[in-house]
Order: sequence, then structure tokens, then C-alpha cells
Amino acid sequence: MKLKLSPRLAWQLPLLLIFLVCCTELELKEQDQQTVQDLNLNSRAHLPKELLDSTLKAEKFLKGNNGQVPDGPNNGNNGGNQESITAAAATLVNYALQATVSAESTFPGYSVLKIKDGSRNTTVGPSYSWANNHPAGGTLPESVFLKFGTLKNIERIDIYTSSGYALQNYTIQFRTTPAASWLTLVTVVGNTLVSRSHTFAPVNLLEVQIICQLGPANQTVYGRLNEVELYGSAEPTLPYILNQNGILALNSISDVDQAIAYLEYKYDQYSDAFAAQYPSLTADQFADVEEAMGFNDDQPFIDFENQYGIYSLRASLAAQENNWLATTAGDETAGQDPDDLYMDDYEVRTLVNSDGYIKVGTFYYVFLSDDSYYTYDGGGGGGCIECPIPLAAIKNLKPGDPMPPGVKHFKPEPIVSLAAAVCRSRVKSKGFKKSSDGNWRYKWKVKASDGPFEAPGRVKAITKSYKKKWSGWKVTGAKISAQVFGNVVSQDCSSGPAVDSGQGPFKCKRKVKAKVSVSNLAVLKDQIHGLHNHENVPGFISTLTW
Repeated sequence: MKLKLSPRLAWQLPLLLIFLVCCTELELKEQDQQTVQDLNLNSRAHLPKELLDSTLKAEKFLKGNNGQVPDGPNNGNNGGNQESITAAAATLVNYALQATVSAESTFPGYSVLKIKDGSRNTTVGPSYSWANNHPAGGTLPESVFLKFGTLKNIERIDIYTSSGYALQNYTIQFRTTPAASWLTLVTVVGNTLVSRSHTFAPVNLLEVQIICQLGPANQTVYGRLNEVELYGSAEPTLPYILNQNGILALNSISDVDQAIAYLEYKYDQYSDAFAAQYPSLTADQFADVEEAMGFNDDQPFIDFENQYGIYSLRASLAAQENNWLATTAGDETAGQDPDDLYMDDYEVRTLVNSDGYIKVGTFYYVFLSDDSYYTYDGGGGGGCIECPIPLAAIKNLKPGDPMPPGVKHFKPEPIVSLAAAVCRSRVKSKGFKKSSDGNWRYKWKVKASDGPFEAPGRVKAITKSYKKKWSGWKVTGAKISAQVFGNVVSQDCSSGPAVDSGQGPFKCKRKVKAKVSVSNLAVLKDQIHGLHNHENVPGFISTLTW
């Protein structure tokens, strides 16, 4: 008996056969191949070209100084801490979903976009994964890349391959700029699991590279990735901020605190990411790399200023400080250091415009170079062009001038005296310490502040590093730390608690600060101290006095 096909099925059947052949071509083509690949994981010659895409200037410099491009933090034979995939912690964010992805090659019908589509389906085939384009030039090792527009803090990477086609050998690397050297996070050899989780100390990164080096035993020439997940803690965010005629306007003090926390996070992230590329350099080598790369630790502040179109107090003081350092002895003998004017927090300087103005709610704040400030209730509408009293007129008030309506002045001064115990709520001490050869120094500051944007009040210590360059000085990174400790009092000068920030870790940065928040803050003379350390300068315990 002959099987008679309907006219509709007669033309659909050939199409179905073509579809099945195409979808299984990659899986079937190499099923019986037991290709043996001679992989030397320590040889750059066997790695993809992107692995060699490093900063030539920096590498040339380092090699010229007998330096080495460093390995990553976890370069173990089997990738350090690895385990089967479990559900990601609820507090972590999968940043891979935000990444731009690419690959050195992709087999026809497959897509690199599959590695970040949010699906953990490990079914083999073009509907679920990426695969390299062998034999049309895509010979292993082949890489896929996940790139971000801004740094991400990552502590876990989960890899999903195809069921029955587990990727045997692979390496995960990261870098912190598009031109930096790749640093190895994990190297895996002999894997048989279809999914693996890799955890490590958090790293700040801009790009991730997964180098597929050896495919499954039954098909060694193909690497497959079904999904890649990059996990890290949720980042701080900015509140609503508006530029009103060159003055930033925020809705509340809590919004100011949120903006400060965001800028602190971004500054630490950016500085830590740069230093992570050069963990083994001496301070002098690191200083030369900073200069060769044009590194500017204030870049996160600059990015914020550009985003909101503001010429900030930070930018103005930085230009003045650079000129002061280049044209004077740059120490206590050289007159007023511009960096000692106004408030000490660079984050607050970034929010305040170059005239010292910022608006919070209905209040304008006018900061003065002596670290005092005015507040003015200018009403709720618009920039201060609409204010009945121009901010410039408030800024130019002289001692003894009558205070205009709605204006208050806050300045460092004793707040109470009980039995000769004079306490203050806004005061700082500062100075320099130099190395024995005179080529390095740090500025130390210790401060108490219960003023604006310091609520509920803070004591803090700051360490800032400098290196002598030719005839002048320059703010330069080195391994430094800061700690603040002592005893505070309440604002009637009565007893208060002991405070201690704990000694922060040595970090290769240009400036660090330690702080403790205290409600109803005031301090007595000689009761608050800072501990300041620098790898090339003797440590020092500072004292807040007046």
C-alpha cells in the first residue's frame, strides 16, 4: 500500500527536513572527532588576539623598569573557589544583563546575544547558545566579551554551557579600562559540569573576557556558552538633581547625603580599579605609571560635573592647587594652600558651584573660604536670579554688617564654656610629614564638623599623598591609610562617647579619609586624633587642637 501525502504536507515536508539538518549541523558535524589540542595555557601565543590588546605604553614602561604585567587575584589551576550553580543571593544584581556582548567569531545561526538573554536553559543548539565559527576561521581558543559603559563591582561569575557539551578548559579575565592589560580571575582545566559558579574577592571592572580553550571531549573544537551571569552588590544611585542657573538644586538634606555617598563610592571604585592593575609596583613605579597613563583620580567627580553642566568648587580649587604646587615650595612655608580652603570633602566641593552656592529644598547655602557658610531662605522658585537678595551680596557681607532677612551665618567658634572647658562643633587641624629623602610627603587633616551635609555630625581624618616632581610637588598615589579616634562630647561640653573608625587598609590612592558619625557633636581640645600612614613616610598621630 502506498502512502499518499496531502498537497499541503507534500510541500511542507522538504522544508522540515532542511530545518532539521541546519539546526543539527553543528552538533552532528564533529560528533565523532576526538581532536587533541595542544594547549599551553601559559603561552600568550595560544591566546586570542584580544588577550594581547593591552596598553602598549604602560607595558613598554613596565618592561623598561623590569616590571611585569600582573596576574589576577585568583589564578589557580582549577579556578579557585568553584562549585555547582545555586540561586544567586537576593542582594546581588546580575550586571551581565546590562552588558554589551561580542565574540571573536560566531557559528552561523548561533548568536552571542544568547549569553545574556536571561535564560539559563542549557539545551544544545542555536536557539539557546553561542558557539565559535569553526572551521571558517574560528579555531579555539576563541573569546566572548561583556563590556560596560561604567565600572561594575563584581564578586561572582556563573557560567552555563550546553548539556552534553560542557566546556572543558576556559579562562575568565577582566580589565578596568578599554586599554588596560587583561587580568586573570579564574582558570579552569578539565571541567565536566554544564554550569559552574566562580566566587572571588570583589573586583571593579569595565570588561570581562571568557576564553574558550577546549571544548567537550566529544567535540573539542567547539566552545559553547548558553548564559553568563556577572553578580555584584547594587550600586548607590543619585537622587533628583537640577541645575538652576549654574547652581545645583536638591530636594532635601537626605538627597545631599545620597549624592555624597554616590560620589564617595564612585571615587573609591575608580581609584581601586586603577590600582588593581599594578599590585606589585613600588611607589615610584606607580607614580610613573600614573603620569604615563594620564590618570586623574578626580575623574568620577569630573564625570558628575559634566553630567549636570556645573563648574564646581572642586574644579576651581583643583586648578588653584595645581598652580600652587607647581609655582611654590608647596608646603607650610608657601602661604595659603588652596586645598585647605572651604570644606574638606571633595564630594561636597563637587556639588557646590565655584562661587560656593548650592540649593537644598528652599534654602540656599553660601560657603566661604574660611569654612564658614551662610544659609538663606530664598523661597521655592527657580535659580537665585529670582531671589530678593542676590547670593553675591550675601557672600560679600563684611564682619559687623547687619544680617539681611532670612540669612544666618555659621562659623567655627567656641559654642559653650563650662569651667574653662571650651568645646567646638566645627574645627580642624592640618600639617605635612615628609620622607627622609624629601621626595615624598603627605598632608594630614583631622576635623570635627556639625555643619551642613555632615549631619548628624562627623569626626574625620584625611591623608593625602604627594611626590616631588622636578622642582615642584604633585598629588600622587601611594599606599596610604587613615584612622580617626578619641572622645567626643555633646554640645553642652558634657561627656560623650569614645569614637574609633578603625584603621583602614593601606590602599594605593592619592587621598583617603576615615570618618565616624556622631549626633549632637562637639569636641574638646586635644581629644580627637588621627593616625596617618604612608609607605614612604613615617606614620604620625595627629591631634585636633586650637
